[in-house]
Amino acid sequence: MAASARSAALEGLKAWRLRGTWPDQFVKKELPALGLSPKDKGLSVQLLYGTIQNLQRIDFYIGCYSSVKLRKIMPQVLDCLRLGVYQLVFLQKIPVSAAVNESVNLAKKAGGARAGGFANAILRKVASQRENLPEVTGEDAPSRMAVYYSHPLWFVRRMAVLLGEEETRELLEADNMPPPVTTRVNRLRLTGEELIARLAEEGITARLHPWLPDCIVFETGGDLTSTRCFAEGLFYIQDAASQLPPWALEIRPGENVVDVCAAPGGKTLIAGQMQQGQGRLIAMDLHPFKCRQLEETGKRMGLSQLSVRSWDSTAAASDLLAQVDKVICDVPCSGLGILRKKADIRFKKEEELLDLPQIQGKILEAAASYCRPGGKLVYSTCTILPEENQQVVEAFLKQNKEFSLCPLVLPGDMGAEEGYRTFYPHKDGTDGFFIACLRRNQES
Repeated sequence: MAASARSAALEGLKAWRLRGTWPDQFVKKELPALGLSPKDKGLSVQLLYGTIQNLQRIDFYIGCYSSVKLRKIMPQVLDCLRLGVYQLVFLQKIPVSAAVNESVNLAKKAGGARAGGFANAILRKVASQRENLPEVTGEDAPSRMAVYYSHPLWFVRRMAVLLGEEETRELLEADNMPPPVTTRVNRLRLTGEELIARLAEEGITARLHPWLPDCIVFETGGDLTSTRCFAEGLFYIQDAASQLPPWALEIRPGENVVDVCAAPGGKTLIAGQMQQGQGRLIAMDLHPFKCRQLEETGKRMGLSQLSVRSWDSTAAASDLLAQVDKVICDVPCSGLGILRKKADIRFKKEEELLDLPQIQGKILEAAASYCRPGGKLVYSTCTILPEENQQVVEAFLKQNKEFSLCPLVLPGDMGAEEGYRTFYPHKDGTDGFFIACLRRNQES
């Protein structure tokens, strides 16, 4: 029933608010125990992610119609209101009666009859005005955009300086759109056309990606990890931009490759497929449980040459110094390029990110030490902040004269002669992503 879907979403909001449980964690670990049907599970996930993604704008509307300040509303009743307003404003196909009545019932359970009446009054006002809702106000364009698109104000101001106000608006709109679901084809086992045909047998439609080889775009939803094709290791779900680092390295059979921050392993898997089972492939990650998961994924995908080790990549492994042909250095970052997939990242504070460039620089230094003379390295992130991207690379190059940028060669004319590029959702249809290609001089 829809009410079960809404109560499950409410539990997800409560877990996020009280325990800091990420929506992804709740969906994977706690939602299955609630016993929802596939249809209700889908609605519950949509309600949870959508409410968090649009929280600032939702709260603005609640504040416009509430006689009580938001901070004084009982938190769980406020969560019920947020769920209701999200449905009324953003999910026009849901009947008004269902959105209002079910949210009011949840508010009654949370705070009694008075809370139910309070919620009913606000939601009825929103429902009656949803074609003519109050205009978002603010002192300037960035502050208004921050509320309307529910992004951190500090981030909007940074993007307005970097991109200009109009392009920033385009970026924020793209961040709030459903992202395409793309996957890397396991070329050790079949082609993209063959995978599309196999998926069609399971009732799933997909098409070839417009510019990235061995990548397909899904046109139907559902749990793709429950398909036979996934179980047989025929594909790995991964954004198109995230698939690019191995392409930039032009990995060949027989080469030695290291991925220093490998989990969950998408780039490692592509590198291994490019090696065609020949050469050495080492994947590192700090967390042992992620290493075990990567080992299992590697076996499912048929990578016999893969070796996984738990390692803190801010330090160099002595047995790899100057021994590696190609190095993948996809570092931990703020994640501000994947806001359309991980709504909770919107609530990161700017000061929480200040130490990241130093950590990223340490990892880059250690990873670069693995490059043999003439070897290549890609540095990448899923953020669009310059201080985590080109500024980290520039600082490294100043201290390491034996390295230099080399032309970034990518499929579909997506490369860059200057050696690095930032991808944006509103421009490229991918996650926000940065990639730079470096080479160690032959004489070093």
